[in-house]
Amino acid sequence: MVSQSAQVYEFGDYQLDPAQRLLRARNGAPVSLSPKAFDTLAYLVQHAGTVLPKDELIRAIWPDTAVEENNLNQNISLLRRALGEGRGGQRYISTVPGRGFQFIAAVRIAVVAMEREAAEEPAIAVLPFVNVSDDPEYEFFGDGLAEELINALSKLDQMRVVARTSAFSFKGKRTDIRNIAERLGVRFVLEGSVRKSGKRLRVTAQLVNAADGCHLWSERYDREMDIGDIFQVQDEITLAVMNALKLKLPGQGRLPVLKRHTENIRARELYLKGRFHLFRMSPSGIKAGTAYFQEAIQADPSDAHAHIGLAHAYRMFALSLEMVPGEVLPKAVATAKRAIELDGNVAEAHAVLGFNIFWSDWNWKAAEKQFHRALQLNPNSADTHWMYAHLLSNTGHHADALAEVAHARQLDPLSGLIAAMEGQFLLHASQTDEAMARLREALELDANSRVAHAFAASAYIEKGLLGEAAVEAGAARALSPGNAGAMALEAYAEARLGRRDNAQAIFDELLQLSEKRHVPPYHIAVVCQGLDDSGEALNWLERGFEQRDPRMVFVKVDPKWKTLCDDLAYVSLLRRMNLLA
Repeated sequence: MVSQSAQVYEFGDYQLDPAQRLLRARNGAPVSLSPKAFDTLAYLVQHAGTVLPKDELIRAIWPDTAVEENNLNQNISLLRRALGEGRGGQRYISTVPGRGFQFIAAVRIAVVAMEREAAEEPAIAVLPFVNVSDDPEYEFFGDGLAEELINALSKLDQMRVVARTSAFSFKGKRTDIRNIAERLGVRFVLEGSVRKSGKRLRVTAQLVNAADGCHLWSERYDREMDIGDIFQVQDEITLAVMNALKLKLPGQGRLPVLKRHTENIRARELYLKGRFHLFRMSPSGIKAGTAYFQEAIQADPSDAHAHIGLAHAYRMFALSLEMVPGEVLPKAVATAKRAIELDGNVAEAHAVLGFNIFWSDWNWKAAEKQFHRALQLNPNSADTHWMYAHLLSNTGHHADALAEVAHARQLDPLSGLIAAMEGQFLLHASQTDEAMARLREALELDANSRVAHAFAASAYIEKGLLGEAAVEAGAARALSPGNAGAMALEAYAEARLGRRDNAQAIFDELLQLSEKRHVPPYHIAVVCQGLDDSGEALNWLERGFEQRDPRMVFVKVDPKWKTLCDDLAYVSLLRRMNLLA
């Protein structure tokens, strides 16, 4: 990670704020850059006028990773396009043959952090508590403790709390606290550890002011795990941190009342295990998470949060594991409704219900109502914003969708999933170049994201870069062998490349697979469209409608169907899905 200065720099038509990781044009409009491209620009600007050897830049930008020179060259190319330099133009970044690169524009220091600090929004990141136990299975407790602290601290007025995905992106990495704070744009970092030894549990926690590295508060907690409620530790840490932060928050009134979602220790532990496994987003993780949530509900049927987790899991069975939608999506909706019955003031319950209605019932207004309620209860949920953006994007409200997902990215800046979703929504909005840039960023954040590779394949298809599309689709398929969606994308790209035999082979494989398990009709329709058989594609889309295939929500906005816009059968399908007036 490049060492970030607290200064703001101006050059040409732009302003660079390394501390906030923002590049703005003179009119205030933000300029989108991938994280590594931003780091490259920051390093160049901070060393303006100096010829920087390529190996120095590579060490600065990728300090812990072995990369090829081509990665740096790609970043330079991205920066030149972002800064408006034409082919061969070198207004800002000059290539010095045989030596490296030089930032040649005049740079002026505009503002320093000391002048901004008072106006900065107080923000905190809660890192996952490190499991230092001999028992690796207890890792769930450290993650769960951090996640519940995030939820509790988010109730503080005037305090921005970084979302789980971004805070957890540093898990397992030895990264300096100040660098973490710079990447996340926060002033405070809460970190700690958990150690389980026999029946004893030790939790340490410390609140750090990242600006100077000083500890504002630290404490150690020892508990006998069979005596009393070990989750009292979380409440004690939360109150202590809130009190420490209160001194930094002028005008902060009474501290919010802490409310446990269950008093049943066993149910709470099972819930934390369920979240831990579910967020792995792997087939085994989804199945394990489901089992833990079901056990948690058996232990405490009144726990709304366990029902929320199960409602998420049932949806993932249909979407990620490609199970028969009629067998799992009604359960997803019913379980979310039950969560609201148990506690209607939990924002996530309304968000998961809205999202499940979106995929299952295609009742856009009912889904939107739930998202609105979720955002009333918690306007700072990154997950709710991007899920609501999904509804807006797929129903054709592109400007609103992009505003919502941009808000989500602001709340959760290092989430590869949110970056990937934004790329998909940009593609839906016919902003293909912007979509490709955002998807490159998503893959930088998470190179093993199947959805990011799949969305990138779709973007390359729309751009006409079919070779690249086939590579990305193949990468998605390699990450999830047997996933019909990845197979369909690869077949589509192969067909458009003129390799119809390859596409037909994948088509036949999908049909054979459908004899053993459910294969979403929408994916088979995609292959038919790639093979220029629009009639058969429409037949499979009709089957998707009849079977309530959740992927039918893409039928209006996926650019693969734009050649059907005048087809009466296609128009009829959109009307029956309430996607046309």
